[in-house]
Amino acid sequence: MDNNKNDAIIRKESGALMKLPQMIDAIVEPVADVFETSEAFIVKLDLPGASKESINLNIENETLTVKASIELKYREELKTLYSEIGRKSYLRRFILRDGIDFEHISAEFDNGVLTITLPKTDEVKAKEIKIK
Repeated sequence: MDNNKNDAIIRKESGALMKLPQMIDAIVEPVADVFETSEAFIVKLDLPGASKESINLNIENETLTVKASIELKYREELKTLYSEIGRKSYLRRFILRDGIDFEHISAEFDNGVLTITLPKTDEVKAKEIKIK
């Protein structure tokens, strides 16, 4: 193995391989899917490792901001040599346009996926026209 200090991998005395530590907290933009029904827009965000309690939803100036953090708890007998997963926070913003019923926005979190339901106002809901 090359002894170049720029290598991403180093050999420890124990023989195990580990990445050189970079103790920088990462802010990650979570992946999202957006759907539309006749009644609402649905936003699904993938937030692996986040807990329901760590998620913060905020609407200000027609911008929906989603923030979450990972709070990993390892067994006390484990000595952390390197940590990337536990040094990550999520941040994602969506611009909300006219047609959203801000008073009835709801969210639920299940199995690492946050689902935000943005109900449409009556003005933008699809209307069926009856033929006479």
